[in-house]
Amino acid sequence: MIVVAVVGVIAALAYPSYVDSVRKGKRSDAQSALMEVAQKEETYYARNATYTADMRLLGYANQNWNNVKGGSSKVYYQAKVSAADANHYILLARPKAGTDQVNDTVVRFRLDSSGKRDYKTSDNTWHLGWNAH
Repeated sequence: MIVVAVVGVIAALAYPSYVDSVRKGKRSDAQSALMEVAQKEETYYARNATYTADMRLLGYANQNWNNVKGGSSKVYYQAKVSAADANHYILLARPKAGTDQVNDTVVRFRLDSSGKRDYKTSDNTWHLGWNAH
């Protein structure tokens, strides 16, 4: 009986850490998806001498937020072009509603045409780079 109780306590302590690790692992989906959108923006620019804020022109279903897979078989993130003009673009990714990623402490990833990468945490603070801990 004591063994069962000890195992239960260990499991209760380990499970939240496991879930957090899984969420952190899925962040790479957002990063990969933003890199894919950036590549499509550069292809669009090469053909049109401008960037676009309309993701439909990049091959996506919607003008704004679109489901993106990154490297997973399931969709955990959505991406959009938040700004674009003749010289630059800014891309955003957010956790998709209805997935466990909405419980992650990272609520946005951002990539711009200069290659700047950052992420926003649930306390509304932007951090440089994509190395969220």
